[in-house]
Amino acid sequence: MKWGYEDGADGKPLAPFFLKEDSHCHALISGGSGSGKSYALLFLMGMLIKSCPEIDIYLCDFKNSEDFEFLNGYPHYYPGDSAYAGVMEYYQSFCDTRKNRINSRRKLLIFDEYPAFINYLNTIDKRDKTKKATDVLSSISEILMLGRGIKYGVWIITQRPDASLFSNGARDNFMVVVGLGRMSKEQKTMIFTGEELPDRIFGRGEGMLLADGYPIKQIKYPCIRNIYEWKQHIKLELMKHRCEG
Repeated sequence: MKWGYEDGADGKPLAPFFLKEDSHCHALISGGSGSGKSYALLFLMGMLIKSCPEIDIYLCDFKNSEDFEFLNGYPHYYPGDSAYAGVMEYYQSFCDTRKNRINSRRKLLIFDEYPAFINYLNTIDKRDKTKKATDVLSSISEILMLGRGIKYGVWIITQRPDASLFSNGARDNFMVVVGLGRMSKEQKTMIFTGEELPDRIFGRGEGMLLADGYPIKQIKYPCIRNIYEWKQHIKLELMKHRCEG
């Protein structure tokens, strides 16, 4: 699938950058408020559906954002507090597939603003003496470590990808890492450890991408001319192939 456009050096034109879904199924997309994370995610969802139209996407939107309300009515859209059920349903599907070793369709869990959700669950756990945060952290980590071989992917979208969000070093299993917008030195070090980074201030929808097997790249996401039609196409394809499955 197309992961954006590589910003060529020395005046070279932008060039599309492609990665295969089977080898790069886990992604970490990071950036501060206003960096263009949600916009980039919509672009990437459209590219993924074009490349792999029969994929099952589970989207957890804890913020209940206007960016994704177009998915209302889609069975695998989990806004607000239902995000916990979304992760658990995806994890159960993952466990069933591992046990039965049968999975004809690729699956992807997308979680927008994951840290805020974990913080919320920690508060609920203290109040109700539950362990929902642990359930989610351990489930996501297990899928990150074992999902690639059975076609289960995870995309996490976050402002700060702290290691504490990914137990047992699972953060190292992301095959694609994207940093958007103006990131602090701490943020850059956190997700691009050991990489030589360009001395540049990135704008909205611009940043860096590091994928397994490739050098770090400067990346841009194009303007979607008709965002309404783009969203409707995403929903139409998701609903169509879910019915066919």
